[in-house]
Amino acid sequence: MLLSKKYYERAEMLISLSILEYERDLSRSLENLEKSEAFLNIIKLAQTGRINDVHIDVMRPPLVSGNRFSIDLIRKLYEELHDKIALTIHLMVGNPLEIIGEINSFIHEEDRFKTTIIMQIESFSSERDALKAIKTLKKFGYRAGICLNLPTAEDRLTDEIVKSVDVVLLMTVPMGAGKQKYHEEATERIKRFSQRFPDKLIKVDGGIDPETIIKVWEAGARAAVVGSYITTSENPTDSLIKLEKALEGIVKIN
Repeated sequence: MLLSKKYYERAEMLISLSILEYERDLSRSLENLEKSEAFLNIIKLAQTGRINDVHIDVMRPPLVSGNRFSIDLIRKLYEELHDKIALTIHLMVGNPLEIIGEINSFIHEEDRFKTTIIMQIESFSSERDALKAIKTLKKFGYRAGICLNLPTAEDRLTDEIVKSVDVVLLMTVPMGAGKQKYHEEATERIKRFSQRFPDKLIKVDGGIDPETIIKVWEAGARAAVVGSYITTSENPTDSLIKLEKALEGIVKIN
């Protein structure tokens, strides 16, 4: 059937590479990062041109059990990657401004415009506190994001908070661990947020593979954090290409 004055185009989705599954190997190789197999995989994936940014999940109690990505490791990753690919730092911590203060000591001001820092809404007791932290983040020169954990009520992300950030990250699994399966209830949440904020970049994180990337795109997400599907694969580059091919199967009619 011919469609008058309409056309099809390939679905576009920004891919962020979560390196959570690489964290232990990277930490063990901190003094010789360039010799780490995990680091070499990151470089190879960045060189494909198919990755928009490297996503660093910083975890600290009490928000998440256990510590992941020390300040020293974040510093080393920045030193090695800042001239190769953009970085996103996702702070799953109780006091994000404390971590941001430490990060400021080594991320150069001229690199901050291409560095996104995402904070958890659960880190704040009020809308006012969240808005104040976002304002501080932007004052430092970073792109700002806010994340909503899957079990958290949607009304925690108020209109004012969403309008003040560059990206909204919706967890599609409970935060704090990799290798989780996508939760189907997240699909309706993505739809609601994309309809409520049509001009805001909606990003998703958790259980993304060639099947679920189609679901989240159709629900309205235009960026996805992908971790274990790529990083635990025998051939990470092939897995990345499979994600792209899945998106090629989607067309949208304008």
